[in-house]
This record gives sequence, structure tokens and C-alpha cells, in this order.
Amino acid sequence: MEAYSRAQAGDADALSALVRRHVPLVQSLCRRFPDVPDAFQAGCVGLVKAIRGFRAEMGYAFSTYAVPVILGEMRAARSHALGWRARAALKRARDYENGVLSRTGRRPSVADAAAHAGISPEELMLLEERSQPPVYDETGDLLSSLPDPRGEDFLLRLCIFDILDRLPRIEGWLLKERFVRLRTQQEIARRLHTRQYSVSRLEKRARQRFIREWNA
Repeated sequence: MEAYSRAQAGDADALSALVRRHVPLVQSLCRRFPDVPDAFQAGCVGLVKAIRGFRAEMGYAFSTYAVPVILGEMRAARSHALGWRARAALKRARDYENGVLSRTGRRPSVADAAAHAGISPEELMLLEERSQPPVYDETGDLLSSLPDPRGEDFLLRLCIFDILDRLPRIEGWLLKERFVRLRTQQEIARRLHTRQYSVSRLEKRARQRFIREWNA
């Protein structure tokens, strides 16, 4: 039980060792979600949350506590899959954007596209994020695949995505756009129909929040 206490106190080595020990549990639970491509990544986020929340005085095994936490993250990942209504709304928004772009040479605002699709701007941004293709890391490996838990960057990637998913939705989305999908501030500003300095301010706030979470 000492390893859990050390991990909860910020010992990265202890956290890494516990993640590696329990990765087979995540892999086994992935079999319940064959239709969720990022089930493993979501399960690993749940595993880290379970390690952080587990207490020996609960009186039962770690796996008993961890399984529902891991499954909860996997179910949340499955709920992010786009249903036909969401796909239809996204198609309406994109068709509208492409029509305006072809006529005027400029993209409409997110608010205008969302209104045309019959959803809120926040919902449209979330649908755009969920519809993105799988994210590749610098080695070309899918983050949603089964990475080698012995690799040096395994825990780092896991912790980064865990924090991004816990940030306010717009801030997490912005940081993923900037540093995962490598979009410029100008590109994001055009997407949001705003000015670059507004994106820059939002990015600064998001970075500061990310650093606070990282150092917590």
C-alpha cells in the first residue's frame, strides 16, 4: 500500500510502477468495448484516477475499486462517439461553412454555422473535436493503441491527456488544437471567427491552468 501513498504524494516513479502493474487490467476491460477505438487510452486515464483515489482503509483490493472507475472512463469515451443526429448536425454546419467560403472567400463564424445546424456553438466545437481522426504522436504510433508501458514516454503521454481532459472544455480543446494537431493561432482564430490576440489570451490562460494541474 505504500506505493499508492507515494504515488498520491507526487512520486512519479511510484505512479509509473503502479500503472505498469495494472495495465493488464485495462487491457482486459477493453474487450467489453470493441466499438470504442480509444477505449485503452480512456481506461488508462481511469487507472490513474483510481490510483489517485484509492485508500487502503477502504478494506478491499485495488482492482475492486479501480474497475468501476476504469469502466466509467471507457463508457464516457463510448458516449463521445457521434450518433446519426450529431453527424447530421455536423454535416449541416460543414456544408454551410463550405458554401459561405466558396461564395465569399471567408469562413462564417462558429456561431453562424452552429445556428444553421440547429445546435449551440459549444456543441459544434465539441462535435468537431470528436470527429477528428485518431491522433498520432511523434513516433507515428496511435495514442489509442496499446503502447508499451515500459516505454519512457508512456506515463508522460498518459498524464498529459489526463490533464487536458480535466481542463475546461474550451481550454482543453485549444491546447489539443495547438500542440497535438499543431494548428497555428491564426488558424484557430479563423475557425472561431475571432482575432489572434483573443486566442493568444485564451491559450495563455489555458497554459497557466495546465501548469497548475501538472504541479498539483
